[in-house]
Amino acid sequence: MASVASSGSELNPPVIQASFLSKWYGDVIGLNGLNVTILEGITGIVGPNGAGKSTFFKLVTGTIKSNAGELSVLGQKPWGNWRQLGAIGFCPDYEFLPLDMTGQQYLEYIGGLQAMEKTGLDKRIKEVAGIVRMTKDMNRKMGGYSKGMKQRLKIAGALLHNPKLLLLDEPLSGLDPISRRDIIELIKTLNRNYGHTIIVSSHVLHEIERMTHNIVLIYKGRAVATGVISEIRNLISQYPHNIIIEGKNMPELAKALLDKSYTYSVGYNNNRNSITVKVTAPEEFFDSMPDLVEKSMASVERMYSQDDNLESVFKYLVGW
Repeated sequence: MASVASSGSELNPPVIQASFLSKWYGDVIGLNGLNVTILEGITGIVGPNGAGKSTFFKLVTGTIKSNAGELSVLGQKPWGNWRQLGAIGFCPDYEFLPLDMTGQQYLEYIGGLQAMEKTGLDKRIKEVAGIVRMTKDMNRKMGGYSKGMKQRLKIAGALLHNPKLLLLDEPLSGLDPISRRDIIELIKTLNRNYGHTIIVSSHVLHEIERMTHNIVLIYKGRAVATGVISEIRNLISQYPHNIIIEGKNMPELAKALLDKSYTYSVGYNNNRNSITVKVTAPEEFFDSMPDLVEKSMASVERMYSQDDNLESVFKYLVGW
């Protein structure tokens, strides 16, 4: 059984335990024999679109029922267990905020759904608005909110009843760099200062790395790798990486790269100002690049890894 972080104990049992968990929709497989153990803290669920991340969250919240396997959430089975909903907060990846409402009105509505008493609700709304840094914008209509503000208010709604477990489905999707940074810091604060266990999904590995070292890589409904991110990176590094370099005097740089033991191949792209290098040791490649550029008298204008796309990484991991 794959696990994230250290093993659970009687004092610290797993927050989530899934064993051969499967869910399908007709001929479409959502999860396929998923085995994973998640402990307290922050855990990243990483995978390309359609990997099964959202299906996993729906099973955890008891929104849908599995077709096979076992699932335990906070020590209980989630399906049909409405009492457990008070311990789980969920922020979905889609846009659902009523834009003609103010932030205050929206949280009052969410509190009503949670059957929170008005006195306690008013106090909690102020607390949560402060936590997500939305206090001064609570009386504005949400139609005038930026994408980042909407995301923070969605998280506020998921936090309102002070859940032990917080599920954030693609919370960084579509945000600008500043908003991404703010949401990442908010997520870390919610765990560090307020004690929420958080499971956050993404299709971007380096974004998850800024929040936590504990990850689960999901591909086509299966957990293909779990553990600390350094172990996952070591696993990924065993496979060739495609790196695109654009600039001037690329032919000379290409010749210099061909002499290196880590270079698997070098090829031109649309013109001789752009090359793709396939390397077997990416860290060694990046370490040596400054000297190679200087010796070849090349001028690099842009360099990026084609394998930032997780689809490529997962194809490596499953042996495609």
